[in-house]
Amino acid sequence: MNDAFISRPSQPFLNLPQWNDWQWQVLNQITGVQDLDRWISLSVEEKRAIQFSSGRFHFALTPYWVSLMDPEDFLCPIRRQSVPLDEEFRMQQYEVTDFMSNGIKAANGRLLHSSADRAVLSVHSQCAVYCRFCPQRKMTEAAGSSLTDAEWREACSYLEKHPQIREVVISGGEPLLLNDDFLQRILTGLRSIPSVRTLRVETRVVSVLPQRITPNLAKILRDAQPAYLVLHVNHPREITREFGEACRLLSEHEVPLASETVLLREINDKTAVLSELFYSLYERKVRPYRLRQSLPSQGTDHFRASITSGLRLAESLRALLPGLALPEYVVETLGGKIPLRTESVLSRTRKRVILRNHEGKVFVYPEKIFQVPS
Repeated sequence: MNDAFISRPSQPFLNLPQWNDWQWQVLNQITGVQDLDRWISLSVEEKRAIQFSSGRFHFALTPYWVSLMDPEDFLCPIRRQSVPLDEEFRMQQYEVTDFMSNGIKAANGRLLHSSADRAVLSVHSQCAVYCRFCPQRKMTEAAGSSLTDAEWREACSYLEKHPQIREVVISGGEPLLLNDDFLQRILTGLRSIPSVRTLRVETRVVSVLPQRITPNLAKILRDAQPAYLVLHVNHPREITREFGEACRLLSEHEVPLASETVLLREINDKTAVLSELFYSLYERKVRPYRLRQSLPSQGTDHFRASITSGLRLAESLRALLPGLALPEYVVETLGGKIPLRTESVLSRTRKRVILRNHEGKVFVYPEKIFQVPS
């Protein structure tokens, strides 16, 4: 098993005694040109875009995440995900400002009843790293705030009054930036509601802050079962030794792991890149769950691959990966997530179905004809 896909260019920083303390990583987030320029060689455009972000979009990186960047390569996929460029400030008419508007909101907007049997609880608005393709990077009045006691009580009351909600998705910001006691209180409280049968925690920390996955956190997640941890991972270069150790610790505590990947133009939109990513996750007991088309949110047009190219990628991956390592390709709309597939059923009659596989070969499948009882 390959423990790391890159040599770490910023090795001197890895020897700091506080390096493996996740709270030190958060307290020492890199938030400006001067700090980042100590780690990597910034282009004029990058410096200008970081400065222009001030007051418009959040910009913050953990030292660990920056240590994965190639300091001389402006096309480094870690760098391109998190260091702004001028394109970020070019808005398109079709770009949407709020993808969380569909559904019933409660608890001052913290709880979103997004579908019949599912609700999303946003517990925190802060992130360890602000990805440049994510709507969360936009500054709002709620920036940095956590779930209040009053909001928590109202969210629990709503869930108790709506027993059709079987699953709660815990999101943010980054939910795992909460301290252990606060997080345990939320998980325990949700598990105490009889109608809430499963929990799902969506997180980016295993990629950008793997130090956060401590034995105590793994125990808290184990005690909250069934609670699925969905990791956000976009490129094989994120699969480091630290990432693998975090996954191992979670697996040892019987925390089920899945992953979501955003399709990003000129970052991971190649068959070889995604194939390596998904198999590496699968190898570490992380089930690749979803490959998501990048959202058309403000200032992200340069990240979006076409759906046509995404469908070609999905088909080529089908030929290379086992089923458990193959995520579903989806696009998110104001009407929810919609699966994207090339047409495999060419025609149907009462006696047969004409099918096409990932290689374009055509096959006949005999249709089952049910006899109506006399």
